[in-house]
Amino acid sequence: TQADLAEQSKLSIRTIQRLESGQSQPKGHTLKVLAIALDVEPFELQNMASQKIVVNPLELGDTQLRLLNLSTLCFIGIPFGNLIIPLLIWNKNKDLSLVNEFGRRIISFQIFWTFCTVLLLIISPFLQTYLSINFSLMLALGLIAVVINLYFIFKTARVLMRKDYAGLPQKLQLF
Repeated sequence: TQADLAEQSKLSIRTIQRLESGQSQPKGHTLKVLAIALDVEPFELQNMASQKIVVNPLELGDTQLRLLNLSTLCFIGIPFGNLIIPLLIWNKNKDLSLVNEFGRRIISFQIFWTFCTVLLLIISPFLQTYLSINFSLMLALGLIAVVINLYFIFKTARVLMRKDYAGLPQKLQLF
């Protein structure tokens, strides 16, 4: 039983449970004492552990990744909120593989989008004068930029809601 193994190896039951469920893999001291307790070579135990990886989306950061993506909507009410809030969420959860890998892509797109939007808004008065446009080009470009950002946020949210993790790397290629 888990209790027997924990007693023999002098590890906590929680450690044994994490290893058995695939939440973590044995390393260093843990690997050594488990190999001794189970009377196997450490490399055999390591091979068995690497073959039995349980992929549970919630443990990989599915919820945190969705929250990170939706937090980019903060640009609507907070200047640069689409960068600040997601960076805080990513930094807190970057040890989760899903959040670390795909959170970087979401944040990098938001950095790119913010840079382009700011640049467009800076040059729009000059373009308006140069092109002799009678309507507010700054307002029009700002609205177009907001719509583009909303499109990518909701596109990514749709991919995350489907929980199609096998196809996630291809579908999250934003640009």
